[in-house]
Amino acid sequence: MSNLLHYSPSELVELYPQVSKIGWTPVKIGMMYRCGLFVGYTSGKEKKSMILEESFVDLMKYTTYVNKKRNFFDEDDFPNF
Repeated sequence: MSNLLHYSPSELVELYPQVSKIGWTPVKIGMMYRCGLFVGYTSGKEKKSMILEESFVDLMKYTTYVNKKRNFFDEDDFPNF
């Protein structure tokens, strides 16, 4: 079984800085988590959102796909997807 990695919204922005090009900030990522767009949990003590990296990457890929279809940005902005 693969190791599941959870990160806070701030850590995800640090790991994937290209999300700032589509307007994703740690606050927006946290809000998207609370709306059910990501898989994860809220830590008990700190009440911090901990998001599964795989679900974050999946939504980022889907957003990139939709924006490419709309010719929203260049393919060079997200070369890995």
